[in-house]
Amino acid sequence: MDIYMYLKKDHQKVTTLFNEIENSDSISNKESLFSQLKEELLLHAESEHATFYKALKSYPETKDIVQHADKEHAEVKASLDKISSCPSNDEEWLVLLDELKDSVEHHIKEEEGEMFNKARSLLDEKTEKKLVDDIEELKKKLKTHKA
Repeated sequence: MDIYMYLKKDHQKVTTLFNEIENSDSISNKESLFSQLKEELLLHAESEHATFYKALKSYPETKDIVQHADKEHAEVKASLDKISSCPSNDEEWLVLLDELKDSVEHHIKEEEGEMFNKARSLLDEKTEKKLVDDIEELKKKLKTHKA
C-alpha cells in the first residue's frame, strides 16, 4: 500500500464516523462516536503533518499546498474544541458538527485531488511506501503516549 491509499482509508474512516453520528438517534451514541471522530481527526492531522506533509514541504511545487492544508488542520482542531465545549443535546452542537463535516470534506477533496496529483509527480514509489511505515509508527507512538 502506498501513502495515497493509506490516507484515503483514513479519510473513509472519518467519513463513516460522520455518517454514523448523523444517523444515530441516541445522544450518548452521538457523543461516543464524536469522541472517536475527534481522536481519528487529531491523530490523522498530527501524523500526516509529521510525515506526508513534511516530505512535500521540501518541494517548491507543493510548499503552498502543504501550508494551506496545515491551516485547514488548525481550523479542524479549533472546530473540534468548539464542539467539545458545547452540550451535545444543544442544537448548536449539530450545527457545529455539520460545519466541521463540510470543512473536512473540502480538505479531503483538495488533498486527494491537487495535493496527491502533485505528490505523485515528486515522490518515488519507495518513498510513497516508506511514508506508510512512518505514519503508522508515529500513530502507534501517539496512541501509546495518550494512554
